[in-house]
Amino acid sequence: MNTYSTPAYGSGSHGGGSGGSGYQSCMQMCAASYGAPTMASSTWSARPATTTAASSSGCTHTVIVAPTQGVLRYVPFAINASVGDTIAFVWNANKHTVTKSSELAICNKTSDMPFSSGVQNKSFVFTQTVNDTNTTFFYCGVPGHCQKGMFGILNPPNALMGSTSSVSSMMPVMASNSSNMTAMVQYTQMATANNTMAGNWGGNIDMSGMPPSSYQYALENVMYTRTFLAANPEVLSGDGVIDLSSAGTTPLIVPNDITAAAANSSTSPGSPTSGSPTAGATGSSSPSAASTGGAKSLGSSSILVSVVVVASLVFAL
Repeated sequence: MNTYSTPAYGSGSHGGGSGGSGYQSCMQMCAASYGAPTMASSTWSARPATTTAASSSGCTHTVIVAPTQGVLRYVPFAINASVGDTIAFVWNANKHTVTKSSELAICNKTSDMPFSSGVQNKSFVFTQTVNDTNTTFFYCGVPGHCQKGMFGILNPPNALMGSTSSVSSMMPVMASNSSNMTAMVQYTQMATANNTMAGNWGGNIDMSGMPPSSYQYALENVMYTRTFLAANPEVLSGDGVIDLSSAGTTPLIVPNDITAAAANSSTSPGSPTSGSPTAGATGSSSPSAASTGGAKSLGSSSILVSVVVVASLVFAL
């Protein structure tokens, strides 16, 4: 069985059922609140030699690099892997990179055992072997992409129970300071209403070591992965393991960028824009400033012109 593991944060049952009818019901509510869906299709013509297969040297974990053109995300946003495992980054859109960075300067290439794919296009596969279980950040080095939130985490740190710096604790705080974040949280909650496991995914990630300017973007990435998992309940097991091959020949639904939900969120002309996750050499903003305004700048214009609920892609796994 081809599988790859993701952090099994939170608790709850797998609410997938057959055919994802619960998700479709939630999508009807989302459409009523955020507009009718527009559908588009594409195919993933290339596949890794081993999508995720156990072997004597470890497993291979697949990370989708930009699930469709214009969506600047890695899916899943965070993965857990052991020494000897392989990470297979698979491009499903053009002109992106996978470049190692650090927690304090997420959008800057690190000199500590660096890796970089260079700018690549759809169907390209880039693999890296896991040499330790330290937390590792990676980002897209195409100018402007990381600043819009295109980064991911390998072996993310876990927050202690009751921590105020976990994703679960930070999300409502950030939403209370931003109407755009509130809209995205509400959209995610509706999309995951019938899938508790998807709705809790990533909740235990510890954000305390990240620059405050990256908080909003980290939360957006978590929410995007949650909507992806809710849209495809058949790929998420009750223990948090994702099995892309379980979809068989059924097309996987790829939600449009989570920031589309913020398109209907009104912002005052004087609202400050959010910081970018590039803090390191320069000072970072406070958590509240990082979450206020600026959400419309994160998505492509085609996504934000009309609010779109989902787009469908066929992954040839």
